[in-house]
Amino acid sequence: TQSIADVAQCDCVIEAVFEKMSLKLEIFKELDSLCAPHTILASNTSGLDLNTIAAATQRPEKVIGLHFF
Repeated sequence: TQSIADVAQCDCVIEAVFEKMSLKLEIFKELDSLCAPHTILASNTSGLDLNTIAAATQRPEKVIGLHFF
């Protein structure tokens, strides 16, 4: 999608932007505010600290890493 608001009703959201921590933190903060509390937020990061990304949300226990090509 080209509008982040389109994912508000999803049960799982996978972020796959390039490896820049500041961008990922911005996206996860926005996803956290848009999505329901039960939504799993996944990152495609392979080199950035997932705990740092999870800490940008109110649901760190629902933030996971999914690395794919």
